[in-house]
Amino acid sequence: MTRVVVTGANGFIGLHTVRALLEHGYEVAAVDLTVERVNKILDENLRVYQLDITKDSLEPVLKQGDKILHLAAVSRFAPAEQNPELAIRVNVEGTLRVILAARNCKAERLVFSSTGAVYAHDVDVPIREDAKREPTSIYGLSKKFAEDLIMHYGKQDLRYVILRYGYVYGPGKDWGAIGSFLKRLSENQPPIVYGGQQTNDFVYVDDVVQANLLALETHYTNHAYNIGTGRAYSILDVAKLCCELSGKNLKPMVLPPRTFDYLLFVYDITKAKTLLNYEPKWNLYDGVRDMIAKLQANNT
Repeated sequence: MTRVVVTGANGFIGLHTVRALLEHGYEVAAVDLTVERVNKILDENLRVYQLDITKDSLEPVLKQGDKILHLAAVSRFAPAEQNPELAIRVNVEGTLRVILAARNCKAERLVFSSTGAVYAHDVDVPIREDAKREPTSIYGLSKKFAEDLIMHYGKQDLRYVILRYGYVYGPGKDWGAIGSFLKRLSENQPPIVYGGQQTNDFVYVDDVVQANLLALETHYTNHAYNIGTGRAYSILDVAKLCCELSGKNLKPMVLPPRTFDYLLFVYDITKAKTLLNYEPKWNLYDGVRDMIAKLQANNT
């Protein structure tokens, strides 16, 4: 049975991925700073470890031949800007500690969750994996540093896969676009939109989980892949869709744009489709509708 060590297992993407790994017959070692949510998953093939990757050694958890899915991160723009020291400590130093543990324990591979925020704002769209990486945010900068460390050790003895997620949404995420829109609508308040004309590549969490599992098995390692849908939607249109599907007669509240938002962001996912066999299954309409249905089911 293949064993996967998942850092950040208690987080939004982590929880969805741990459940999928167990459903697909993997043995999972779930690692996180807090573990209250992942502890609720009852499965004989799951072991939970409460560890801080910036302080505690990951090596006691690792066995030779394990695969590592490294999701642990300060994963939001605002917290990274407000506390850059923490973002660098977790996203860069924490990743370096995971890399070194992977090498020392002879892990089979390291799959790293990165972001489209590593790309420059002026790259051509749709964005390819070889586009210029010049982040303009602390979050994007910290992820680029982490990628560079992984690529450096990849020239030696580390097998890796880097996944650059688009804008991920889904059940369990009540912040950012879509998550915060639906949360406010559930409280009969209008969604707050910053700017509104910016576009993004919105990818449902189930498709991200699909990419994570494919990356753990692909023969095409030591590559970076864009994980999105290849479709762009404006933030304002997304907010209006959330209002429509929620059945709320409310109009989005538009505030000035934020500096770290991309004006036009959409992925070229040809490489992921060709090498990983990744195929996004969720369009935005069905994803938002499914998210609303699950939120309503949890509130009844």
